[in-house]
Amino acid sequence: MKLILTDHLKERLKLRDISEKIVEKIFEKSEEFYWDNLRNRHIVVSRVTYKGKLRKMLAAYDKIGDRTEIVSTHPITDGEIKNRLISGRWSYEKT
Repeated sequence: MKLILTDHLKERLKLRDISEKIVEKIFEKSEEFYWDNLRNRHIVVSRVTYKGKLRKMLAAYDKIGDRTEIVSTHPITDGEIKNRLISGRWSYEKT
């Protein structure tokens, strides 16, 4: 899988002080997979070390052929995930 970092993602990484290595680890350790019904995007969630703490982080991405274009990434809590599932914004995605 070839990971492509979009310009939008690069801006977000800079604003949130997130390294590109963290984004790669999110995909390497991929634990949870969702579909964002609002944005029509894939979501992957993994626990990675960010700012000195082990946290859940998400990466929102599009699959285009054999490429994976990552659009955004940020920390997320179990409560936020639960709320997005309950509201119907997200649904589970089969891997």
